[in-house]
Order: sequence, then structure tokens, then C-alpha cells
Amino acid sequence: MTSPASQQLSTRPISLREAAPRISTSRRFAPALLVAAGAVVVWWAAAAVLDSQIFPTPSESMRSLFADLATESFRANVLDSLRLLIAAFVASVLTGAILGLALGMSAFWSRAVLPIIYAINSIPKIVLYPLFLSFLGIGQLSRGGFAFYAAFVPMFIMAVESAASVDPLHLKMAASLRMSRMALIQRIIVPSTLPALATGMRTTFGLAFLGLLLAEMFSSASGIGYEMVRNVSLIRMENIMGTVVLIVVIALPPTIALQALENRIAARFKGPAR
Repeated sequence: MTSPASQQLSTRPISLREAAPRISTSRRFAPALLVAAGAVVVWWAAAAVLDSQIFPTPSESMRSLFADLATESFRANVLDSLRLLIAAFVASVLTGAILGLALGMSAFWSRAVLPIIYAINSIPKIVLYPLFLSFLGIGQLSRGGFAFYAAFVPMFIMAVESAASVDPLHLKMAASLRMSRMALIQRIIVPSTLPALATGMRTTFGLAFLGLLLAEMFSSASGIGYEMVRNVSLIRMENIMGTVVLIVVIALPPTIALQALENRIAARFKGPAR
């Protein structure tokens, strides 16, 4: 005979989280690492086949990158870009999410403002950069402002659309319970919109980085983009490829971390992420 405790254990339903196989971190990132390794192999093979003075191998590019990093001016330019990138990304996420959620909770203002925002977002970002130079001047303010703009608009749109698409049944239930405005935001709006906001954070990081690099390439005397343009003007292919590798190394860890955060939020608030 089985004991009551064993009967309870045998009949206890198993949650999806318990039933799902736990994927180790190494297995989760193994495909990305294999793709990166394959890209390096293809790069090395192409350089060996072409045997060209203007197409460096990965080892030559890495040597030039380490040589650049050994100079104080290059390190200062990298740190300058990193400071502006972090400031622009954090500011765009916070302001875009807050303003977008506030606007999305109003059906009237969403219909009135969103078409204008869509039109602005359809304009190529670099076309508007001269306006930043005119009003903010050449320097960190215009570079950071342009990076902020490049990330803010998409984040704002995602926040507005996510707030506007909250289940009307939940809103009706909140109204019937006479929830306060703050309780409505905390218990319904924020949980419903968190998956979209997490996606917006991952997307806007790359856009902020792109906007910053473009600004530094066009009108700057410092930053990673400036170093890239300087190497292009001097036709130093090893340094160009080394700077490209540096940009990838800078972009990958935050992107992977934001992707993991997005997956956790999606699994928590709207079921398992794809």
C-alpha cells in the first residue's frame, strides 16, 4: 500500500517550469559561439586566399587593436564613447518608457500623437543630424543628443503601443474595483507592458550605439567613430578591422544580457519566450 504522502506526491501537478529542461548557460550560447568561430575561420581563409596587402588576417587586426589600446589617446576615445553610450541609452529607455506609457493610457492622445511620431521615425536619422549640430554645437552634447534621439523614438513608440494594447477586460475589472491610478499602473499596466518594454530595451541599445557612431564619424574629434574615420583616411586596414572587432566586443555583452532579461520577463509575464 502507498502512503498518503506518496499519493500526494504522485498526484501533485507538475508546473511547466519544473517540467521544462534546464538549459545550461554553455548550451544556450553555444550556437552563437559557433557562428562567431565560423566567421573568424571564414575571415582567416578569405585573407589567406586573397593574400592582399589591404585585407588583413584576424591576427594582424588583433595586433593592431592591442597596439591602439596601448595608446592613451585611443583608450580615452573609447571611454568617451562608452560614457556617452551609457548615458544616452539609460536616458532614452527611462524617458521613452515613462512618456510612452503615459501617452498610451490615453486613447485620444495616442491617436493624436502617434501618426506624428511614426512620420518622424520614418525619416532617416542621419538626415536630422545637422539640426543637432546647429542647436547643440560640435561636441559631446550633440553626439549624446543624437544617440539619445536614435534610441528614444523607437522606445517611445513601443511603450505607447504596449500601453494602448492592454487587455480591455483587465481595465474594466480595474474600473469595477475602483482601483486608484497608481494601483492601475502597478498591477495592470506595468505587468502587461513589461515584455514589450524589455524588447524595446534590447532594440534601442543597438540604435543608441549606431547613432553615437554615426555622430562621431561625421563631426567629432574624439570617440570610436572618430578613430574609425581617421583610420579610413589613412587607409590602415588592420586598424579598421581591429576597431570593428572592438565595436563588436563592446556591443555583444550588453545585447546578450538584455536578451536574457527579455527572455526572463517574457517567461514570467506572458509564457515561455521563443
